[in-house]
Amino acid sequence: MGRREGLYGVLAVVVIALGAASLLQAFGFNQGAHYSLVKALYTGTPKLDHFQAYSGDESFYQGHYFSNKAPGLAFLCLPFYAVLHAVGLPSGVHVLALLGSVLPAAILFLLVRRVAEDWAPRYGTAAAASLAAGTMFLPFTSLFFSHVLAAFLGFAAFFLLWRERRGPPRLVLVAAAGLLAGLAVTTEYPLALVGFAVGCYAIARAPLVRRGLAYTAGVAAGVLPLLLYNRWAFGSFTHLAYSNLVLYRGKTGHDFVGRQQFGFHDVSAPRGRVLLEVLFAPRGLLRLTPIFALGAVGIVLLYRRGRKAEALLVAGVSALILGYDTGFVEPFGGWGPGPRYLMPMLPFLAVPLALAFQRLPLTTIALALVSIGWMVAGTATEPLLPNNDATVAKVGDIANTSVWLHRFVHGDFTRTVLSSAGAGHGWIAIAPFLLAVVAGLALTALVTGPLPVRRREAETAAVALLGWLLASLTAPVLLRHDRATGSSLGVLAVAALLACIVVTAARVNRSGALAALPALPLLAFGLHRLGYHQGWALLDALVVLAVSLALERQALVGWVGREASRVNYRRHVPARGRP
Repeated sequence: MGRREGLYGVLAVVVIALGAASLLQAFGFNQGAHYSLVKALYTGTPKLDHFQAYSGDESFYQGHYFSNKAPGLAFLCLPFYAVLHAVGLPSGVHVLALLGSVLPAAILFLLVRRVAEDWAPRYGTAAAASLAAGTMFLPFTSLFFSHVLAAFLGFAAFFLLWRERRGPPRLVLVAAAGLLAGLAVTTEYPLALVGFAVGCYAIARAPLVRRGLAYTAGVAAGVLPLLLYNRWAFGSFTHLAYSNLVLYRGKTGHDFVGRQQFGFHDVSAPRGRVLLEVLFAPRGLLRLTPIFALGAVGIVLLYRRGRKAEALLVAGVSALILGYDTGFVEPFGGWGPGPRYLMPMLPFLAVPLALAFQRLPLTTIALALVSIGWMVAGTATEPLLPNNDATVAKVGDIANTSVWLHRFVHGDFTRTVLSSAGAGHGWIAIAPFLLAVVAGLALTALVTGPLPVRRREAETAAVALLGWLLASLTAPVLLRHDRATGSSLGVLAVAALLACIVVTAARVNRSGALAALPALPLLAFGLHRLGYHQGWALLDALVVLAVSLALERQALVGWVGREASRVNYRRHVPARGRP
């Protein structure tokens, strides 16, 4: 890639982050917890007793209120806040988000682009732009949450190790990666899972012991600020701010009303039903951002191209974060534009998207555009949606995300910097954000260049889009109806439907559109009422799946034979002797 294309690629992702910076989103409990901690630290105390007006997510310990968030974001923003306060400049949440969310997001997108460009030249910008504009990173770049900063630190730890593995062993970089992983934990506790996976990647190279010790030392240094904060605030190095959580404030304002812990710090064993809800509830990951279905395809392509360590790392991070979230008491994290606790795995999954763009360009572009449409609509209108998805046992209001489309069509947007200048909250006010996203996507298309268009791949893209639409319409209804009736047939029907979609798309990609004929009965899932008849839905999906697998049997046998021959060839023929 030339210098000009490289510059355009950098601008493509940076301009999207800057567009999000123009938004002035509504203030909420989570943002208030971080902001109140910044204000408290500025006055020399970790206690929020005098700053409760700014907070909502709190813990109560020994007669005092504390933020229930990890302190990493507040530590980062404290010097910035102090300077702004000293010179009399605005120092509110939206200003602090420039340092705590926008800057880490921009750097993260650039790191993803750099790695993806190495794995699939010419497609790295497309992968990074998909992460920037087609995932939860778009709305959260405009919010003062800690997710963006924590995800950036976790991925940056991997980035350092990836660079280090391209040359001779350098323990300094290994220790620096450990430091970033430790700082990620100081910012969000669940990033310990990412740190563990990245640590395994760190020691997957000799000398194992020395690299392990260097990485561990770095992690210890990164976690040290958290331990010291715990000792200062709670009198114990191991007492987490999430402990003694306040669910409801007392009537006097000082009464503590906590909640019973669910598992270990509200985390239990992963739950299969919750996994499907996290993916396909009204705010589910794959319902709103189906681009990540191609992330799994990218992992397979990455592994088959010989980057086994990286493929296993991406798969491991994804499995650990999904396992954590499906075992958490609130997998959607309250109000938000999706299951926000999954954000640490999204940068890792975004990198293999470059290989999906290279191998299945039309399919990947189609699902990316769907994802971008949802995220742009949500970010521009009301990203912090109420928590009334499939995790609540109600049958009504299955598609609260429709409020995004309703407000977008009617020109009812969130406040922006132009709103502060009197431009209101209509099309004029939101124009800088929308133009930034359009400019970023246009630059991405310019850098990527023309893509090959094959008829069979176009047919695969059509099947993938139709399959996503069927799952999006029916899965939330089936999952919610299961919750209301105490049944499990809906969960099984959703799982069978997803399997049918994957098998059908694979068959069409290999054999053409006629291979989709056995899946025609799945169109019944487009009938809204089928979602209330779990038994019939399950029967429909199972019949299609059985017929498709029976027709695919010969192809599967042939594929297994070819793979076995390929492995045997690689074992017995030296690399120099291969053509």
